[in-house]
Amino acid sequence: MKRICNPLKNETGTTIVVAMMIIAIISILALSDIYSSYTESHIAGHDARYKIAFYRADGATELAAELLEQNTNCATGFTNSTIKEVAVDELDFWMNLSAAKPTDSNRDFHFPSGYSTGQAHTNLTIGGDTALSTGGAIQMAAGYEGKGKAAASGGSHIAYDILSGHIGPVNSQAVVRLQWRHVIGQEGLCIY
Repeated sequence: MKRICNPLKNETGTTIVVAMMIIAIISILALSDIYSSYTESHIAGHDARYKIAFYRADGATELAAELLEQNTNCATGFTNSTIKEVAVDELDFWMNLSAAKPTDSNRDFHFPSGYSTGQAHTNLTIGGDTALSTGGAIQMAAGYEGKGKAAASGGSHIAYDILSGHIGPVNSQAVVRLQWRHVIGQEGLCIY
C-alpha cells in the first residue's frame, strides 16, 4: 500500500519558521528600544547644556548689577578696560539709554576676558531710563492750631534693563533679562 503524504499534517520545519519570526520580532523591539534610549540621552544632553547656559546667564546678571552700581559711582565711567576676568567694552555703560540682545559684536562687557573663539563666554548689555519715584505724602498735625505740615518725597531713579547672554558648547545659548533700579543720589566712591 502506498502512502500519500498530506502536506497539512507535515510539520517538519514549522518550529524553525516560528522561532525565526519570534527572533525577528524581538530584534525589532530591541532596536526600537536602543533608538529610543539614544534619542532620550540625546535630548537629556541638550537639556543639560541649555540649563547650564541659562544658569550662567542668570548668574551673570548678579555680577552685572554690581558692576552697574560701581559704574554709576564714576561720573565718566570706568578708567580700566579689564576688571579681574571681566573685559569692559563700554567704559561708561551706565549712561546707555537702551539695551539690545548681547552678541559678540554688541556688548558692554563680557567674561572671561581672554576667551578663544568657540569657547564658552558671557556677553552683557545695559541700558536705562531716568524716572521719578512715587513718594508718600504724610500730613503731621502741628498741634492745637489745626494747621499741619506736609512731607512728600519721592526722588528719582534710573530703571535699567540688564541683558545677559551666555554662549556655551555646541552652540547652546541663553539670554536673561533683569530689571534693576538705581536710586539717584546713592552713589558711592569711584574706585576704578
